[in-house]
Amino acid sequence: MKKTLFIVIGFFFRLTLFSQQNYLDNYLTGTVTYTNIAGSAQQISLPRDLDFKPGTNELWVCNKGTSGTTNIIIFNAGLPGQTSVYRKDSDASHFWNYGSAFAFGEDGTFGTIGESTNGGDLFAGPSLWTGDTAIFAKVFQGTSGMLGSHLDMLHQSPNGMGMAYDNAWTYWLFDGQNGNICKYDFSTHHGPGNTGHGNGKIWRYTDVTVSRVPNVASHMVMDKANEWLYFVGGSNKTLKRLKTTSGTNSGNLSATSEPLAGYYNMTGATVETIETFTTQPSGVDFYNNRLIISDYTNGNIIIYNTTTTPLTKLGTITTGQSGIMGVKVGPDGKIWFVNYTANTVVRMDPAAPSADDAGIINITSPITTDFESDYYGLKADVCGSSITPVVTLKNNGSNALTAVTINAKIDNGTPVPFSWTGSLASGATTSVTLPAIAVTGGGHKLTVSTASPNGNTDPNLANDSKGGSFRSEQLATFPFSEGFTSTTFPPDGWDYISIDNPLAYMSRNGTVGGFGNSAGCVKMEVFATPYSNFGQVDYLMTPQIDLTTAPSSGTVLEFSMAYRQYDSGTNETLKVLVSANCGGTWTTIYNKSGSTLSTGTATTSAFTPTAAQWRKESVSLTPYVGQSVIFAFATTCDFGNNIYFDDIVVTNPAVGISENTSGLPISMYPNPAHQFVTLSGTDLNNSNVSVYSLMGTP
Repeated sequence: MKKTLFIVIGFFFRLTLFSQQNYLDNYLTGTVTYTNIAGSAQQISLPRDLDFKPGTNELWVCNKGTSGTTNIIIFNAGLPGQTSVYRKDSDASHFWNYGSAFAFGEDGTFGTIGESTNGGDLFAGPSLWTGDTAIFAKVFQGTSGMLGSHLDMLHQSPNGMGMAYDNAWTYWLFDGQNGNICKYDFSTHHGPGNTGHGNGKIWRYTDVTVSRVPNVASHMVMDKANEWLYFVGGSNKTLKRLKTTSGTNSGNLSATSEPLAGYYNMTGATVETIETFTTQPSGVDFYNNRLIISDYTNGNIIIYNTTTTPLTKLGTITTGQSGIMGVKVGPDGKIWFVNYTANTVVRMDPAAPSADDAGIINITSPITTDFESDYYGLKADVCGSSITPVVTLKNNGSNALTAVTINAKIDNGTPVPFSWTGSLASGATTSVTLPAIAVTGGGHKLTVSTASPNGNTDPNLANDSKGGSFRSEQLATFPFSEGFTSTTFPPDGWDYISIDNPLAYMSRNGTVGGFGNSAGCVKMEVFATPYSNFGQVDYLMTPQIDLTTAPSSGTVLEFSMAYRQYDSGTNETLKVLVSANCGGTWTTIYNKSGSTLSTGTATTSAFTPTAAQWRKESVSLTPYVGQSVIFAFATTCDFGNNIYFDDIVVTNPAVGISENTSGLPISMYPNPAHQFVTLSGTDLNNSNVSVYSLMGTP
């Protein structure tokens, strides 16, 4: 795929101040190179905003769309190996219609707003989504009773024209219908495709007025450290800022057809006008004490210094590309923008790099996913108790890079430093293997960053760091068993891979167990939800189990299960999958659904099994002996009834047990048993009889 469609050289119209200490100030001298990163060939069409997923080179673009926003996700944006995918959620016509703006949060979720009135009922507003590409516009697409992949939606703000991330799941937005700046807190979300938003809160700044310009986004951005919200005012052609800690709650407002935890009338906030234009500003971004503004009318981009009072205009970049809307400082520290009229995504490169500037381009090992993944997938990235990170180091400076410190950390742990030395030419890259780091089982975030290139201060902090999430599987020995008697769920070393539906999910049930022999099992809640969950798939994954010592024949996976259909038309499914390559590929070894899965007659009541309503299942593992494997118990909902499973055992029943060669009849009951069993037979006192568990222990 050709990455550079064309290159244009632009010149600056004017320069008022220059400071070498800030990387963005490099745009204020010499020439700037413009590179088209994507265009109509990548289905860019009427783009209005763009944002990078935190810690990655993954660039998301929102097209206005005709009946629901469309999205282009560009992986390795502007780098070798760039690819892109088109996504449109099946329910975008309601949850993100005529997209004008969106903003990623720190955890990889993002908020959206659209220039829509929801069909004229003036009930539109912002939505919350996950940036996990295994979920966004992938799950519940056209599924009966489900509402696409959105995580949450609030209302009260039709014709939204701008959005900025604040913290957690809180966002600021430009309400173009009512002409106010608002703050929205989703508080919690209901999971993909569900509904219900009674936890949401809205703060409406009724005396901070804005005015919508149809079809031209009015973007906004937060300077969190100094608690300023910068926003474009719309038709009044202003750039303003609001002190987010100012203002008074003057009373409650009434929500239209929506339950809310709070809806507040805010007045008296501190608002300052930074500049009034004769043309139409649109895009805005903030990074490292610099504010950048794009002009839709003439394509100019202005850079301000925010450390002075009033703000100082440092200079204007004349791009010659009218139609610019969203503008963004990317993870490389460079300015990126979308051109609404030209249908392009463009990266701007300053005239000359800084002298000493090192950065991490990507993490090549372990394979990492979205910065904070929801893990709706079976692939385990690491099988073992440690990782040895491998990263790509790039010299972004003009001097040869001879030394740099590379720090790697797991989650919020202490960084592990590595002192790299060598000779890396300007613009060159090299692969660097870092020291091993111990990891526990489960999901983790890996963050790798550079510091002190050539012993000097790095002027471009934006390109220093990359991060991603991975899942680690620890090794368990053979034989293996789990009876879910502990209250911890999932059990230590296990993974629960869920679509995050708070109404339909797996959990430990502490009141019933397999065949009534214990008080613990896994329950997949299907029944107790007022909303459809057709097609929802959940996975419970075992640790990696070492079968290298298992006997070559007779080794089995055994488990107990219980299920009753709601009626003959509902068919829940239980599958067991196995992987011998750390989750890279999976094979189904057990698959039953509906009446075949059922252990009793259908019931329209919520199913809780009695001791007699369980069935023992056994699957041969002969093909997998000699390998290390992971099992995944997968349930598929059909809006029917609950599924239970318990007593998971990987064993060889013949291990250490001799055959009964006496010819005398022997029986044992109950079987299975929890604590006590009864043996009966002829002349047991003179017989050589021993009782073993399925694990082969006496």
